[in-house]
Amino acid sequence: MTCVIGIDKGTSATKAVVFDAGCGRVLGEASRPTRALHPRPGWHEEDMEAMFEGVVACIRGAVAEAGVAPEDVAAIGVSGHMGGVWALDAAGAPLGHAIAWPDSRAAGLLGEWEREGLVARIGQVSGNAPIPGVPLALLAWLKRHEPERYGAIGTLFFAKDYVNYRLTGRRATDESDLSFFPCDTRARALSPELLARAGIDEAADMLPEVLPTGAPVGPLTAEAADQLGLREGTLVVSGAGDAVAAALGAGATAPGQAVTVIGTSFMNNLTTDRPLTEPEGVGFLFLMPGGAWQRLMANTGGGTLCLDWAAEMFCGGLLEAEGGRGPAFFAALEREVAAVPPLARGLIAHPYLNTSGMSAPRFDPAARASIYGLDTSTTPAEIVRAVMEGVAFSMRQCYAALGAEVSEIRITGGGARSATWRAICAGVMDRPLRTIETEETGALGVAMLGAVAAGAHADLAAATRAMVQTGADEVPDPALVAAYARGAPLFDALGDALIPLWQHRARLLEGGA
Repeated sequence: MTCVIGIDKGTSATKAVVFDAGCGRVLGEASRPTRALHPRPGWHEEDMEAMFEGVVACIRGAVAEAGVAPEDVAAIGVSGHMGGVWALDAAGAPLGHAIAWPDSRAAGLLGEWEREGLVARIGQVSGNAPIPGVPLALLAWLKRHEPERYGAIGTLFFAKDYVNYRLTGRRATDESDLSFFPCDTRARALSPELLARAGIDEAADMLPEVLPTGAPVGPLTAEAADQLGLREGTLVVSGAGDAVAAALGAGATAPGQAVTVIGTSFMNNLTTDRPLTEPEGVGFLFLMPGGAWQRLMANTGGGTLCLDWAAEMFCGGLLEAEGGRGPAFFAALEREVAAVPPLARGLIAHPYLNTSGMSAPRFDPAARASIYGLDTSTTPAEIVRAVMEGVAFSMRQCYAALGAEVSEIRITGGGARSATWRAICAGVMDRPLRTIETEETGALGVAMLGAVAAGAHADLAAATRAMVQTGADEVPDPALVAAYARGAPLFDALGDALIPLWQHRARLLEGGA
């Protein structure tokens, strides 16, 4: 049997999955939690060596569970969270800890750029609303505040690129990760103008070779093969940034196809045949294989991050009764939330818990979460349902802001395992949502790229037809549709009213009035 391995190096966990290269069937999988480091408030870092050790453990675990021989593995693909700064020194060693995309140390710098008009120009050139964790902002921050460290950068990587480097010894990235530098999206290349405007012209020399997404990076080295228990020379492909990988693994490869991923973040991705930059100043635009683009309207404030927070904060009794955050707890929580009526007691939650704020449908790093309508009779299950509904309302806002035809929406991610959350999303959107059999779409997406490069399929379209298995559609419940049509205007109005209050809070934190 010919197999491919897909690795999803995520913000909260790293996963490795062994797939049948012919049909995409999962043969084995393993995961390890990602250990984030927070040396200062708002900072989010990772130990690069510890991260790679986790990747090794995941691959070994997945291969052992699959029971396949090393010679059965034809290729490896890696997906990783985008942005951040994963830097090597001139000798090729990690230059301190990696800075990951949720890091907010450059938020003040983005405020300066906003006033200078640079944020608007970044959106015009790249189609991306910059968040504090994009490389452009982080590098400019490092140059200003840690000039010695900045000057010592020999190679600038993104998360998946460091894994590929350890597997092959080659320094390279791909178009999808270049998108979030951000780049010149029309030229599909780094933007000298944006580097100059940010005052970091020399950073162009830090970036490694940029490969087409899915191109071979190289063969697995003897050292890496020994670490992984695989065959030396196994093909390693570039992989892709997580948002692009998830779209590929969900089968949203044709223009008009969209995929919503309820992961740590909440991503709503539309594949297009042109660089769609409207509305200006919000969302992201990523380069896809085959000359396509992906317009991403993401509630970076949180998807499952919001659910996890609500469960930890308000469901302590249930956690204790079910022995912690295991399958029994989530099954019990699902039952309790399903029994709560829609918009219970008029609760409305705005789901912006991540420190990066809101990136769509408006760009506002100062945005934060809130729950409106609490009183002494409010129950934990009602709060959890309100949080789920708030995420779904943000989905509606994100797709509405695109102003482009969406022919189909597929839904996936860890949160999509919840039948209640899927039903809420379908009710808010008032349209069927196609489910995906494989939950780990990010790992599948890069495994598909590996299968194509290894010759198991003629091209990505053929791999999509063979390896992406869809499930039943989530059909909207008319009662939920009616309830959420009534609740959506209140969600929108509250969000509009909160904008100046978010800004006021940000000024208070900065020591102003």
